Amino acid sequence: SMAPVLEHGDTVMLDTDQTRPSSPGIFILFDGLGLVAKRIELVPSTSPQVLRICSENQAYTNYQRTIDEVQIIGRVVWFARNL
Repeated sequence: SMAPVLEHGDTVMLDTDQTRPSSPGIFILFDGLGLVAKRIELVPSTSPQVLRICSENQAYTNYQRTIDEVQIIGRVVWFARNL
């Protein structure tokens, strides 16, 4: 769902100290079904805080969850891909 930015088989490095999307970015999160890479950002002026969770691939639907409904593992800070 993150192609072309991230592809299946890519290796990613996470900053696990960054578990709150104070600035938007690509994060690894547990959404209740499994670990996923998604672009997330906080929706302003929401209480409880709401996350907008987006895929890079337009074939996948974007969605929103309260920040308590997901577990943010960390921010993707680097990736590598086999040639």
